[in-house]
Amino acid sequence: MLLFTEGLSSQREIIAEIKALFPSLFVVSTHSQERPEIHAFSDRTEAEPKSADLRLAFLRDVIDKYGIKLIHAGKHTLWYEAHRNIIESLGVSLVTGVSDAEMFNVADSKIRFAQLMKQHQLPVVPSIEITDVDQLEAELKSRPFGNDVLYCVKPVKGIYGMGFWKLSDETPAARCFYDTDSRMVNTCIFLHAMKQTNDFKPLVLMPYLDGPERSVDMVVRQGVTVKAVARVKNGSYQTFEESGAAIDLAITCASVLKADGIVNVQTRNAPDGSPVLLEMNPRPSGGIGYLGHSGISLPALFVQTYLDIKPTVSATNPLLPNIKVRPLTQAIIV
Repeated sequence: MLLFTEGLSSQREIIAEIKALFPSLFVVSTHSQERPEIHAFSDRTEAEPKSADLRLAFLRDVIDKYGIKLIHAGKHTLWYEAHRNIIESLGVSLVTGVSDAEMFNVADSKIRFAQLMKQHQLPVVPSIEITDVDQLEAELKSRPFGNDVLYCVKPVKGIYGMGFWKLSDETPAARCFYDTDSRMVNTCIFLHAMKQTNDFKPLVLMPYLDGPERSVDMVVRQGVTVKAVARVKNGSYQTFEESGAAIDLAITCASVLKADGIVNVQTRNAPDGSPVLLEMNPRPSGGIGYLGHSGISLPALFVQTYLDIKPTVSATNPLLPNIKVRPLTQAIIV
């Protein structure tokens, strides 16, 4: 009676954890592509239609066929929000990560997100929207965030850190080609490359904050946080926190955005050690599966919150102070 529609990379871990803790809960997953690594943990799978025009009829059929009570929408958030009333009239609850389309659009734009957080007097990394390469060059020359700060850019909209670069005049010209993981590029090389494109996509110019970075995974219902756990990223390792200033800030951020579902807030530390907001992702993070090692299961708390059923074992038996994890790449047979 729980449906996961087409989602992002962490959907496999979320469904697997739910089935481990709720073995009798009937889980259906749908996707527009062949994704056996996700469907392996589901009780039933269905192929989503390629056309959005067919999506509503498809949902009606799946809801009726399996008696679905709760839908977790992974992608196509704006479509689901536009059809929320129709979908919920079919007797299901819909979870998209937000409570309305406007808040999704705010979270999806790093500039609008920063502006809203400033309006609510929440600490957020200062941001300047860059609409063309001439403006970028001028801003870098004027050094709006100070002369002793490393500057960085990333797309106004985007996920997985794609398009993020740290800019430095001292970086060797070829470094970005042989050391891509550093995300460091020579400023002149970056500007030269941007001048060659006829399709400049808006960027955010920000000061680079050294960290540490915290990724706060959360279960939130209509802006009220049920549980939040921070993953502290230190090099190749991550540790967990159940409380602290970054978590308090993330909870307030989620309240402002009226988050709803499994979401993620990212922070970094300012030079004085206090956390500042980077962004809120109205969807589960790619690393939410690591939390299973902490003794706290956010997927289980999500089910418990929205379906009002309890897992077969405790979803909150924290081991946080003693746990350090290192993410690895693995292959599975499909």
